[in-house]
Amino acid sequence: MRPNLSLNLGLRYELFAPLYELYDRLANLDIASGLTAVAAVTPGMAGPYSGEFPRALVDRDKNNFGPRLGLAWKPVNGGRVTIRAGYGWYYNGGVYQNFATRLASQPPFAQTGTVQSTAARRLTLAEGFAQTPAQSITNTFAVDRSYRIGYAQTWSLSVQRDLFRSYVLEVGYLATKGTRLDMQRSPNRAAPGSQLDAEARRRIGNAVGFTLDTSEANSIFHSAQVRLTRRFTRGFSGSALYTWGKSLDNASSIGGGGGGTLAQDDQNLANERGLSSFDIRHNFNGSFVFAPQRRNKWLKDWSMTGNVLLRTGTPLTARVLGNQSDAAGTGVIGAGRADATGLPVTDGEGYFNLAAFTLPPSGRYGNSARNVIPGPGLFTINAGLGRFFRLSERRRLEFRAESTNLTNHPVITNLGTTVNASNYGLPLAVGNMRTISALIRFRF
Repeated sequence: MRPNLSLNLGLRYELFAPLYELYDRLANLDIASGLTAVAAVTPGMAGPYSGEFPRALVDRDKNNFGPRLGLAWKPVNGGRVTIRAGYGWYYNGGVYQNFATRLASQPPFAQTGTVQSTAARRLTLAEGFAQTPAQSITNTFAVDRSYRIGYAQTWSLSVQRDLFRSYVLEVGYLATKGTRLDMQRSPNRAAPGSQLDAEARRRIGNAVGFTLDTSEANSIFHSAQVRLTRRFTRGFSGSALYTWGKSLDNASSIGGGGGGTLAQDDQNLANERGLSSFDIRHNFNGSFVFAPQRRNKWLKDWSMTGNVLLRTGTPLTARVLGNQSDAAGTGVIGAGRADATGLPVTDGEGYFNLAAFTLPPSGRYGNSARNVIPGPGLFTINAGLGRFFRLSERRRLEFRAESTNLTNHPVITNLGTTVNASNYGLPLAVGNMRTISALIRFRF
């Protein structure tokens, strides 16, 4: 018998021009080589260090090809084994929209300032505006002029085999590699530990600390999957999927703890690599549908559905409250990490070993890696039960009741990981408890 082979091949070309090139009220920064100087630039303006800037303030990205390849093969015609493989290349073209808002909200088109009221100096309307800063360049956000669109390559391989009766077993491998992903840095910092005023010690004295968005991060994800499926037979169908995977990255927008998180040390970007914030090592998802056939007079017209989700938690990072490495001027927003003591993270009582982390010495960044604390896992059962009553040929009354988190099991979604905070090691957030809803529908 001749084997069956199916092959799909596609090629996609995308020209990414920044969507905000139609607007003229945007400002970027022209940064000199070695970060020795910086100048604010507007669309079409000639910068002193990089020449004339395009209207979009970021060079076009013209060479983005996205190939797609899919393959399905039956080694034996009419046999029980099917082999599938696929490969795809995908771009994140929506990133430009995020840049536009931040480039528009800064000088020379917008001015911002912060004034704090104290008991000794009350804030009044007469003094409601901040004083002119000492720095001549107060732009707080910039995009690397040579920024390139990030992309993800994904490839997969699976083997499926029909088992006895209506069961299907599938074993597969799935991987995704991210390249040129977002990394947010704060390059204009004061050197940590100096005794002088922090603002006066920035690398570029006439500029404030600004966030620089670059496309130099990357990620990698590998996973193995096992799926067992029962096709709908004799009133019952179900599936069970187990995934074992691991994801690593150094990206601000993907694994760095959320948007706006900067690299802790701009001079040591390699230290940003760690587990992704969405990394889930073990994940099991099972579901079923039970709808007895009509010949069972006790169960006919009834239907039952259920879902079980069991997985390990996403990792968390040990952080410090405030700026331990410097009084001011370092520009580290939400990224200051704790020191690792060398003790095992998973020992001791509680959700993790609190003694595994401590405050770093004054004037130095914390040496703990990103996302080393195992987050709390998840276990939940959802269920539904329904029945319909046939009133006539065209009229039917339906009843259905559904419950999420049927066992009312508490699901901790976040922990306190700031070592010098009062809630260190305590649960900070919990998922929804059990909910039950009922529905009655009349069809005619």
